[in-house]
Amino acid sequence: MRRLSLLIFALCTAAAAEETNPNPALFPKDARPYGRSIERWAERLWIWEYAQPFDHSPLFDRTGADCAVGQEGPVWFLDAVPGGSLGSKVTRRCTIPAHRALLLALSSALNDYPCPDPTFKPAPGETLFDFLLDAIAPLIDKSGSFEVTLDGTQIKNVLSYRYTSDDVFYFKGDLSLKAAYDSCVTGQLQAGVADGHFLMFKPLTPGNHTIVVNGHDMTGMAVTLIEELTIR
Repeated sequence: MRRLSLLIFALCTAAAAEETNPNPALFPKDARPYGRSIERWAERLWIWEYAQPFDHSPLFDRTGADCAVGQEGPVWFLDAVPGGSLGSKVTRRCTIPAHRALLLALSSALNDYPCPDPTFKPAPGETLFDFLLDAIAPLIDKSGSFEVTLDGTQIKNVLSYRYTSDDVFYFKGDLSLKAAYDSCVTGQLQAGVADGHFLMFKPLTPGNHTIVVNGHDMTGMAVTLIEELTIR
């Protein structure tokens, strides 16, 4: 009976979360889509991003040509753009299989370890997790506002969808990223901590959909990302 009671409680909690969800197109902030917290899915987005070679990096994709590279499982990742380095307006077009949730990265940061700099290490008595998180959390604290719409409907309170690692996780970065993107990439498993704003969209209906993100990069430059999605 105790297991049944716990199951009923979980179902009631999930139903209550949906009733108070200000953005019905999104999973509630505390949801566990497909058995994982959204924090874990955000970490998996970083794992996916770092696994791709620089020439096909989803982060530097201007058109969506590489949107399907490395995608697998029930969640499809939509990467952010690296500030204004791709221009003030980026339009990506992507065809996505039906029944996939979408995880959209907005402002986010990964701090990885080790790095070539011998001074890059925790202080005596400091955990590796705290050392890595303390360096990136202030960047996310200063994130400017975002305006996000799905098919013209505005997503409310976007900055409340912040997800932070609660411990180090491990990833393997493609060595081509070392010179072009992250000098700490070793090509082997290494530790990382992530922090940032992510939106987890429920699976969209078949057809055409558009997500528009308006924000600013770290220099204050206005940047627009348009995701033109075809669900099949």
